[in-house]
Amino acid sequence: MQSFPIFMRLSGRPVLVVGSGHAAEAKRRLLEAAGARVDRVEQVASLAGYALVFGATGDDTRDRAVTEAARRVGIPVNVVDRPELSDFIMPAVVDRGEIVIGISTGGSAPILAQRIRATIEDALPNGLDRLAAFARRFRAAVQTRVTDSATRRRFWERFFEGEGADLVMAGEDFRAARKIIRDLNAADATQSGAGSVTVIELASNRSDDLTLGTLRALRQADVIAHDANVGPEILDYARRDALRVDVNADLPQDARVVVLRAPAAAKRMGVAQ
Repeated sequence: MQSFPIFMRLSGRPVLVVGSGHAAEAKRRLLEAAGARVDRVEQVASLAGYALVFGATGDDTRDRAVTEAARRVGIPVNVVDRPELSDFIMPAVVDRGEIVIGISTGGSAPILAQRIRATIEDALPNGLDRLAAFARRFRAAVQTRVTDSATRRRFWERFFEGEGADLVMAGEDFRAARKIIRDLNAADATQSGAGSVTVIELASNRSDDLTLGTLRALRQADVIAHDANVGPEILDYARRDALRVDVNADLPQDARVVVLRAPAAAKRMGVAQ
């Protein structure tokens, strides 16, 4: 991962765009859609108070001046199509209201990022933003009722995989609200549930060799217990917040645990393949 992915709140905050052409106009539209207060100028003067600065002049000398001015005062800067002059990369964006997805190639292949965006847009079902908005309405209630983070995660997983989510997607918000309230009031809402242990013997340390079942288990696991020789390429498929421990460590009883055993060849050699 060459760049750290982050979503920045800009509502009501001032952002400066330097330039007047098509690229500058495109940046203005995108920033204003995020609620930013956008100023557009031809030349950099004062940068005081700005949250971000964008260079979109298309002229090398002027764009470099934008970068130098922003970095002198510690304001993050992006220059259109110039990743070497930028502190952050603008991704291709899938915008479905409450659902926003950013796709980046690190500035190396923006057309490829746009093609990936189109593929994702085609795959997302209509109404997905309604589902996110519905969850936001009940987020505080769920946090108050289900205080344990792991149990709360399972509560939301059951909701998104079950009848409640189907009702929201069908526009039946009232029935979905009754469903989630019943679930919150149920006796098992605050219970962590039984844990599980899934043991996976890896065929290799190549991610291409992972089965769909293994990928699903890694993405659902709360704990990953693994041999020292399991490659990082495999571990990257686990959730970022999943606990990673040695395969011989004591395992929690109420967590979904995946035990990864290194390929036999790697064990014999003492190194990851």
